[in-house]
Amino acid sequence: MALQSMKHMQTFCTVVEYGGFVGAQATLGMSQPAISTHIRDFEIRLGFQLCERGRGGFRLTEKGEVVYRRCREILNSLSDFEAELGELRDTLTGTLRIGLIDNTVTNPDLPVQEAIHRFYARKNEVTIQLVILPPEDLERELLSDNLHVAIGHFHSQHKNLSYRHLCEEQHQFYCGHRHPLFTTADEEVTLETLGHHALSTRTYLQQADLRETGEIHQAASVSNMEAQAILIASGRFLGFLPTHYAKQWVERGEMRSFDHLGLSWTSKFTLAMRQSPSPRHIVEAFVKDLETSLRRSDKGK
Repeated sequence: MALQSMKHMQTFCTVVEYGGFVGAQATLGMSQPAISTHIRDFEIRLGFQLCERGRGGFRLTEKGEVVYRRCREILNSLSDFEAELGELRDTLTGTLRIGLIDNTVTNPDLPVQEAIHRFYARKNEVTIQLVILPPEDLERELLSDNLHVAIGHFHSQHKNLSYRHLCEEQHQFYCGHRHPLFTTADEEVTLETLGHHALSTRTYLQQADLRETGEIHQAASVSNMEAQAILIASGRFLGFLPTHYAKQWVERGEMRSFDHLGLSWTSKFTLAMRQSPSPRHIVEAFVKDLETSLRRSDKGK
């Protein structure tokens, strides 16, 4: 009976995290009718409805939201317990839960993919969960123990988390090729000129980009870097992007930066973890592999 309850919890959490039955099918390896049966049986066992499903889409009930949080805590605790047992057997096992901000894969100074490669060169039986979230969500998921480590820009640091500097990221000011300033000569583009055009900013930067631009009219805000790139590429907005990320459009002649105005700034990438309890062995191993990858990256410059 306990095993059946665990199966129900796993199915329920997967459905919630994939936003419905369709998205959860591949991960669970189950058909939609089978998933529906699991959810219905779980609801019968609990004595109340967990979610609404139908033409209006999938949505948790108020009680369903509470149950989801508790089920996720239980499943995470079991995963961590499995990791502890693995440590007793001198084996890396369990689930490693990593959070990362969006569009860092082109950043040569943040070799997360190299660290993962190194980690899996170790003898282990670890399952990895890698999620992409805004910085404020990464911190919240760390505090809820849904993540072991998070990597991103953290402007206001939480007292229950520890932070470790990893590297820096350079940002420059861009416009797309459809923008009226794209073909304007440098000497004709001034800060005053920019003030007549609309600016897009990333909300999670807490206006760090606005401090560089002065009086430019902020007409749009976005929650991630891809959305920022889309607005700039539309030709209707100016804005900052990391140089490594914008490079692909610059090289194709689809974006330009205004280097002559000195509109650039540097953000810091930080590794965040909970201060207590002590990190699991699998977490320590990954952090060590990340630090090794960073040192190799520095030597290659």
